[in-house]
Amino acid sequence: MPNPPPVTLLLHRASLADAYRATGRQIRLDTADGTVFPQTGYDLEVLRDGRWHGETGHDTTATNIDHLIISVKAPQTVAALTPLRARLSPHSTILFLQNGCGMIDTVTEHLFPDPVTRPHYAVGVVSHGVVLTKPFHVTHTGPAAMSLGWVPPPPGRTPAPARDDDLLATLPRSPRFNARTDAYTQVFQTQLEKLALNAFCNPTCALHDAKTGFLVTMPALRRAILTEISAVVLALPELQGVSGVRERFAVDRLEKTVSYILTQNAETTCSMVWDMRAGRETEVRFINGYWVRRGREVGVATPVNEELVQAVLHRTELINRSKMESVESEVKVKSTEV
Repeated sequence: MPNPPPVTLLLHRASLADAYRATGRQIRLDTADGTVFPQTGYDLEVLRDGRWHGETGHDTTATNIDHLIISVKAPQTVAALTPLRARLSPHSTILFLQNGCGMIDTVTEHLFPDPVTRPHYAVGVVSHGVVLTKPFHVTHTGPAAMSLGWVPPPPGRTPAPARDDDLLATLPRSPRFNARTDAYTQVFQTQLEKLALNAFCNPTCALHDAKTGFLVTMPALRRAILTEISAVVLALPELQGVSGVRERFAVDRLEKTVSYILTQNAETTCSMVWDMRAGRETEVRFINGYWVRRGREVGVATPVNEELVQAVLHRTELINRSKMESVESEVKVKSTEV
């Protein structure tokens, strides 16, 4: 963007700092049309032994952070923010630019329970197709858009003051982001639409170790998931009285939206497939688990989503157990050989 603001990369592992230096201190962006953009000029801070250090080794732990973008996977949110908590004040803004829903509630509960000292929250929904090929090497596979909005403050707390240099004013200046700031109810609906897609795509593909195109063989499951989601959305207190919600989240319309997106991404392997193969914690608690939790709050049963949550958690546990048994067996064999 023209006249970009200073940007600091906050890295939780020293190995990532080494990888960044190995790239020549750049983030490489490959576009869908084959153009390569090497992005440079970032500052760097690394977490070591619970303290933050700049590249010259100076301690930055006490330095305040005005604007923070958090883009780690949903289950890692609290862990990533914990070593930054003391650097965030009521004047700070945290932009949650992540997949899934419910991370803000978890952060509030564990890190910022006091509304008086809590930073301002903003949320963003990314529709672009993006693949991290390797550390600091990104491929922009599908240009789309980004929707940004302020999360309403708690009762008695004033909203964040509008400033020319705040995140929600700065990010739309980047043409490639194709970002715009909307009212929270609009951003929330966009977030829920994406979550409806993910609730069908991610766990189903992960449980079958399949690409997105496989989902055309599961129309009954798609209908069942979206029927539950539609009922939950229409009962959410945040959206009562908001114009167009009933039409936007009707089951038939959700099916058309999901079918179109899946057709466009038939050869894509969703991130939950990769996480499950590796035995990593998946985002299922912040995708299907979100629908389960909100369904309980508004009195809507979500047995299909609940079953998918349990199935993904169980399969991940089995994979991890198998990996552990394999390692133990290998160690035992080597011990016997010695």
